[in-house]
Formats: sequence, C-alpha cells, structure tokens
Amino acid sequence: MTTASTNTNAQEQQQQERPPPRNIRRHDRIVTSDEEMKEFNKGYYAKAQSQYLDPCQAQTKASMKCMDENGFDKKKCTRFFKDYSDCKRKWLETLREDRRKKNLGITDDDDDVKKDTASGSS
Repeated sequence: MTTASTNTNAQEQQQQERPPPRNIRRHDRIVTSDEEMKEFNKGYYAKAQSQYLDPCQAQTKASMKCMDENGFDKKKCTRFFKDYSDCKRKWLETLREDRRKKNLGITDDDDDVKKDTASGSS
C-alpha cells in the first residue's frame, strides 16, 4: 500500500464517521390564535403591495433552527414543519374567508350583529 492510498482510506473513514447526534430539545408547539391572525390580516391588507409579511415567522425560524441544529436532517424536524404548515393553512383560510366576506359585502360589524342576535334568541 502506498501513502496516497492510505491517505485516501483515512479520508473515506473520516467522511463516513458522522458526529454524534446532538441532544434533541423538547418541542413546544407554536400556535397562532384566531385573534392574532385577524390582527395580522388587518396589517396585511394595509401594507404596501411590494411589502412581504408572514404571520408564520416564528414557525419558520423554529424549523430553520431545528434543521441547523440537526445537520439538516428533515426527519428530526417534522414537528416544526407541521407547525409551519398548520399556521400557513390557517392563515390562507382566513384570507380566503376575508375575501369571500368582502365580495359578498359582509363587514365585521355584520358578524357581530349576527352573533348578538343568535345569542339573544337562545
């Protein structure tokens, strides 16, 4: 065996050896409430067209941090991805609902009146 082949074998062994996994932290769910989503949507509709706003920034940061801490192993971060997708789905549903209400001419005041009459007639 030559020194060149010995060096190559040593390099291959180093590449195959992975660092030990880091301690995985307990995952705390990050949930955005309906009230927070409504408040965010008010700012979203008032923003300039070219401005980017995302109500799921906390979930995005948490998932990217998890990926960074776990060597970009997606299997270890699926809970964070689920939180992000749940947040995004919820936000898009509220946007669609707001657009439907706008197209039908329903305002937030109308919703409050409907709730009051529904609770009063019970």
